[in-house]
Parts: sequence; C-alpha cells; structure tokens
Amino acid sequence: MGAGVRGSALTPTVFIKDKLSASHRMASMKVKFGTIYTPQGVLKEVMRRPNLDLMMNLFRIPRAFSVSGFGDWDVGRHSVCTAFIALKWAGIKKMSPAARNELVTLALLHDLHESVTGDILPFFKTKEIKQAVGAIQGSFLRSFGIATPARLLPDLKIADMAAFLYEIRQSSAATLRRAQAQWLKKIYARQKRELLRVARAHGVTLPLVQRLLKELGL
Repeated sequence: MGAGVRGSALTPTVFIKDKLSASHRMASMKVKFGTIYTPQGVLKEVMRRPNLDLMMNLFRIPRAFSVSGFGDWDVGRHSVCTAFIALKWAGIKKMSPAARNELVTLALLHDLHESVTGDILPFFKTKEIKQAVGAIQGSFLRSFGIATPARLLPDLKIADMAAFLYEIRQSSAATLRRAQAQWLKKIYARQKRELLRVARAHGVTLPLVQRLLKELGL
C-alpha cells in the first residue's frame, strides 16, 4: 500500500499527519470545550457537578497502552492502582496521616478528566489541549473541594509512573509475538529509567524509590 488512502484505510504516516492536523485545527478554532455534550450532560455543567456515572466511566476508558496492543487495562484500573501505590509510598516515606490521605485522594482522581477526554497520548497534547485538560481536571477537583499541593506533585508523579510500570509488567507476554515481547521489555526498561530520572530531578531519595519498586515486585 502506498502513502495515500485506499478505501477507508490509512497508513500510519497518514494517520499521524491527520491526527496532528486535527489537533492544530482544534487549537486554531479555540474550541469552547464547555459546550461539548457528554452522556451525563453539557460538559460545563458536568465539570461543576461530576456525578457517579461520569466517575465510573473511567472503567470504560481504555488506556492508550492497551490501545497500542499491550494489555487490557482501563483508566479506572490504573487510577485505583495508582492510589494503592501512593498508599504504599506514603508508608515508605513515613508521611503524616494528613499528607497520606491527600496523596491517595489525588492519586485516585488524577485522571478523572479522562472520563470525558479519553487517554490522550502525550505526543498529541498541544499547549491548548493541555490547558483544556487542566481546566477540566481543575474544575472536577474544585467541585470536591480538593486542592493539589505542589509539595505532593513529585510523590503523585512517582506513584503514577510506578503504576504504569506495573501495568507493563502485567501485560501477558504469552499472547504476544516474540518481537512484541522483546519490545515490551524495552518499554519496561525505558519507563523504569524515566521513573528514576524523575525521582532524581525532584530530589527524591533513590533508595526509597528502589524500595518501593522492590515491594511492588518491579
């Protein structure tokens, strides 16, 4: 197949270009995302009063990693996993009960916006899209009276990245071709290196991170 369109099929190159052009069109149009219709109602209203249907929708949103052909995780499963890891991480760091509760709550809700946006690959997140996603997430958190203390952001990031590392490990190599299994190992190694890099960048003691990974079997 050439680089063009044949029937309804697109080559990966055309697909990526189409995705990029769509993102740029959205940015240039300054889409008023609050007017978007969702199954729970108009987004600007849902953002102020998220209901249980919307929150449970996280368990119907596939993770981008699973869309790529690895594993079968959804965003809800990832969110719960991140919260469990945050709970363990808080214990390792000997956080106060108040800080632990804040971190676990943030971990559980950190991807709540994906109940309406889906899991967007970082590659496609333009500045405007990031701002829109941030506005949606911020509105959701404010509706619950939840703040995001800057001091907890490194801990939240570590829990989030460790959850992804666990997700990669849980992907069944038995259902993958040999080349896919080898590629999965490379993805795992790269994610682990990135996790340690982020920890160092935020001044987090690496032995603590290593202990977390050991306790998680990672």
